[in-house]
Amino acid sequence: MKKGYAVLKGNNYFLSLAELKALINREDSEVSYFSGVAVFEGYKEGIAKKSARIKRSGELIHISDDPKEINEKLKELGECFWIKEDIILGSQRDKHHVLNYEIKRGIKIAKGCEKIDLIFTDGVIIVGKIKEEIDSKSLIAHEKKPFSQSGTMNAETSRLLVNLARPRKILVDPFVGTGSIVIEAKWLNYDCIGSDIDRKMLDKAKLNLNYFKYDCHLLFSSATNLPFHNLTSIATDPPYGRSTKGKGSELIKLYEEFFSSVAESLIKDGYLVFATDAKFNFIDKLRENSFILRGLHYLYSHKSLTRAIYVVQKK
Repeated sequence: MKKGYAVLKGNNYFLSLAELKALINREDSEVSYFSGVAVFEGYKEGIAKKSARIKRSGELIHISDDPKEINEKLKELGECFWIKEDIILGSQRDKHHVLNYEIKRGIKIAKGCEKIDLIFTDGVIIVGKIKEEIDSKSLIAHEKKPFSQSGTMNAETSRLLVNLARPRKILVDPFVGTGSIVIEAKWLNYDCIGSDIDRKMLDKAKLNLNYFKYDCHLLFSSATNLPFHNLTSIATDPPYGRSTKGKGSELIKLYEEFFSSVAESLIKDGYLVFATDAKFNFIDKLRENSFILRGLHYLYSHKSLTRAIYVVQKK
């Protein structure tokens, strides 16, 4: 079985690694981690292209701390390469020129040849065939949706939440707002359902979806009384920012009632992924509603907000 590798975005490697594990659906023991790079069994297509936080992915060629060994491996594979170099750890920059000379000696480097990753990290050199890169253009395009508001989740984080929820066919967002999450779900070719208790938000979500020619089922419904059953994946961005109407105990009650409703709607082993303000701690309340915490990640947004991203699974 061919091994795969993925180059991860560096502002939060653990969050990037969590997305990779969701996309390849592998256990921790099957993923090896170097600073900024993950190596795993069984490369498959669509990893970087579908991702929010994986810069590139492809088939692993070799890992070694010996540049001559890397050179010999490349010569076995072909005569011509287009090499993308990535020095992840600054401590390796001093040795880079010497290592680079040994690796490329006798090898033709030219555009149009096979794309190769040459990654220097943790005292080793990782070489791989680049198969795909993150689709940044779609993320940029989705930021240009006509309707937005203060606190609207950006396209990258929305796509991340969808991937962490591991949809099988349908992705549901019970706090759909202006539709950021369902836009990413539809772009990823999942069926999507969005609901909200604010009809004005539903109108804006519909117009945003129409702008991209995406089709998603939208309905007027409270997240504390979901009209769904046998769901496998929920990804959502409940209220929590400065513009949120509910405060304090009122907001906490909303979350508690939402968790109870989701527990009735999700199947066993189904996933709930949601973002909230890092100042809240919902671990105990989630456990009370038969959820297992699979991941808790923190993502800085701005000086007044750090998001906590919960990944939980129904028992």
